[in-house]
Amino acid sequence: MQDNNQNTNQTKRYQVQEISENTGGTSPSDVMISPPVPQVSTESQTNLPSGTIPFVPKKKRPKMLFIVLGLSILAIIIVIVLLFRKSGTTLLGTPGEIVWWGIQHEEVVYKPLIEEYQKQNPNVKIIYQKQSAQDYRERLTNALAKGEGPDIFEIHSTWPHMFKNDLAPLPSSVMGQNEYNQTFYPVISSALSLEGKAVAMPLEYDAITLYINEDIFASAIKKPPVTWVELRDLADASKDGLTIREKEGRIIQSGAALGFTSNVDYWPEVIALMFMQNRVNPSKPNSELAGQVLSFYIEFRSLGTWDNTLPPSTIAFSRGNVAMYFGPTSRASDITRGNPSLKFRTVPLPQLPKNAPSDPNYSYATFWAHGVWERSRNKEAAWGFLKFLAQRESLENINSNIEELEGYPRTYPRPEMNIQYRDDPILGSVVALVQESKNWYLADNTNDGTTGINSQLEQVFGQTINDWGSGGGVEKLNKLTNDVQAILSKYTIPLK
Repeated sequence: MQDNNQNTNQTKRYQVQEISENTGGTSPSDVMISPPVPQVSTESQTNLPSGTIPFVPKKKRPKMLFIVLGLSILAIIIVIVLLFRKSGTTLLGTPGEIVWWGIQHEEVVYKPLIEEYQKQNPNVKIIYQKQSAQDYRERLTNALAKGEGPDIFEIHSTWPHMFKNDLAPLPSSVMGQNEYNQTFYPVISSALSLEGKAVAMPLEYDAITLYINEDIFASAIKKPPVTWVELRDLADASKDGLTIREKEGRIIQSGAALGFTSNVDYWPEVIALMFMQNRVNPSKPNSELAGQVLSFYIEFRSLGTWDNTLPPSTIAFSRGNVAMYFGPTSRASDITRGNPSLKFRTVPLPQLPKNAPSDPNYSYATFWAHGVWERSRNKEAAWGFLKFLAQRESLENINSNIEELEGYPRTYPRPEMNIQYRDDPILGSVVALVQESKNWYLADNTNDGTTGINSQLEQVFGQTINDWGSGGGVEKLNKLTNDVQAILSKYTIPLK
């Protein structure tokens, strides 16, 4: 009986050995054996017949399995990260072909400079595309998001934070930041720089200014105002001012287009200007000084110098029905086009009474510049082209073409070039105040769409102005401040 059991056990061992050899070393755990093989003690293994391979179950190796699995996962993560990083920095566009979107001027303004630059750089081709003003900012944003954006695009001076992820910083190989700061006015370098790096190139400068109808002033034997109080009194019909009303009360000649928001062009710039002059931080307008500004602005309603039945102020001024109108110098062309016989000029902006003679005369900038797309394949070439356009000779050429085509030149972005415009009837008032000019995000007619920073701020400030004077001033200013800071926070703009 013992011999039979021993033979049986040996037979089972040989069967296991044969199975292991035939399966190429398959793990015993993968082989079905019936009946189960009893465990063999170390002692009995020493008495096995010669040539017998004992069956010893292989131990599992979870540590090695986890290492292999971990390395595989790590490799997958690395591949994903590399692909993501590559997709985020993929440069787009045709090599050597620079597409340029502009909004203000026709191609003929830049064409001679484009041709000259292409002669000097035969491997570069510039394609200028004049864009419609309607929904410009939204169309530009969508094009950039789709990877179909232009290499160069025109932006308003208040837009860099809206496009901070799309704007390529000016490389030091083209122009260093110190050179940039020294070349252009301080308000320009401040408005067009993010984190100390320039992100747009200015080819002109502009600011809000005060237009006057020369015929109205001459016939009334009046002088332009120097302070805001003088402006208010000049517009007040009860003080022998320039506003004329019919017996029924209808305004036939407005002394000043102020007091409302629905049909007063550039009222956001006027409010921002008065805030700056009255030492109000527009980011935090919950102060008594801010309330003073709003109260002064709506005073023109009660004076009856303007109402919301009149056409937009730019059109009304062009028709000769307004004595004083606020707007940038760029609107001079539209005014003349609407009424070529109108005699008008601009004068320096009214100021608050000074506490000291050394107190500055503030102005408020609103202008356009040109940025380079961060994902452009031609970034450095695009910046090189913009630097070429910003040179003195190029700017003179551009301005000459603007004047010939549009009727009026533009203020240069370079201080040394504006000496010739100090006494200019249109540009002189802006040149006189540019060194103390300020810039913020209240700006009208920028075509930034309903979701743009200008339109959002205009809406909340407009609501406050329209409701001002009906009580609850403190609560209204607190709400305005919360609304303003919420809007600025969307673009990570410091509340300073």
